[in-house]
Amino acid sequence: MKKFIIALICLISSYAIANPEWINGEIIRIDLSRDRIVLKHEYIPSIKMHAMTMPFGTTKELNLEAYRPGDKVRFQFKVEDGALNITTIEKLK
Repeated sequence: MKKFIIALICLISSYAIANPEWINGEIIRIDLSRDRIVLKHEYIPSIKMHAMTMPFGTTKELNLEAYRPGDKVRFQFKVEDGALNITTIEKLK
């Protein structure tokens, strides 16, 4: 039974890593000097976070200059040292 539970946990974990979720949001503010973006986002099921407006860190590879406050976007993130950092972001049409 223990082996089954461990295998199930590994399977679920690999699914979550292989298929990161997309979250919809709206850009409120962009801080290019600190590589930060403030988003009003929907509920995030994977971490059970309610919809809210909050800052996110971003990776250096993201071109934040292509975005403006008011843009509707979808994004993916990862948790690093307790902070949520956006890894991918796309404008919604």
